[in-house]
Amino acid sequence: MPTPRHPALTYALRGIVAFEVILHGPNRDLHSGIFGGTVDNPAMALAQLLAKLRDKKGRVTIPGFYENVQPLSAYERKQFARLPFKESEYKKLLGVSKLFGERGYTPLEQRSARPTLEINGLTSGYQGEGSKTIIPAWARAKITTRLVPNQSPAKIAKAFHRHLKKLCPPTVRLEIKSGHGAEPYLVSPTGPQAQAALRALKEAFQCEPVLMREGGSIPIVNGFKKILGADSLMLGLALPDDNAHSPNEKFNLDCFSKGQLMSAYLWQELSRL
Repeated sequence: MPTPRHPALTYALRGIVAFEVILHGPNRDLHSGIFGGTVDNPAMALAQLLAKLRDKKGRVTIPGFYENVQPLSAYERKQFARLPFKESEYKKLLGVSKLFGERGYTPLEQRSARPTLEINGLTSGYQGEGSKTIIPAWARAKITTRLVPNQSPAKIAKAFHRHLKKLCPPTVRLEIKSGHGAEPYLVSPTGPQAQAALRALKEAFQCEPVLMREGGSIPIVNGFKKILGADSLMLGLALPDDNAHSPNEKFNLDCFSKGQLMSAYLWQELSRL
């Protein structure tokens, strides 16, 4: 949750699809002086290909990528506006001088309620000290897309493959390896279970709770929904400075105490539905 004064119900998660893109060029690394100018450089070709996957407005250019995206409702955008956020503090935390994201959306909406495509890693050619004048035999990129409700990982994967095949020049050979994937998740923020959770949070923390989406993915909640027919109420009690999965990880004892109360109130609220 954002702060101890903003207990939160997370009602949506983004899904994910991962890829590894490899461009194959000559059958070995070539001397760039002897052969340069006669063969395409896979690293250059990959950089040019990847640059075409996002426009200057922060939009992914894959045809059909936004086709089934469920837009935020006026109610949801109003709830986003209630979340505590200072752009100056966010930039300081991340160590950047300026933010970048899809135009028309706030940073909070961009990082949790809009789909994205990110390059997670790039490698090609000589990586050691000094210089080695080669044209590399191959270039590789690891890519993930984060998906929002109504986007299908399978459909996005097909669109990704189709678009890259269209973009790839004939001077190199394209190979795409598909990785892990998970569907996005959404439980209605105005539904009875969500409203019961908000009442329990308010009773325990004695302040108005907030609704939020999380930009990450938790694939198991879709398993609960499909196999058990049960929605998940994600009522995290950790704070941003708890250093999750990091050195000096902590958990606020006040949140722990009020979380116990919230759990007790929640069973009472759910029993009335």
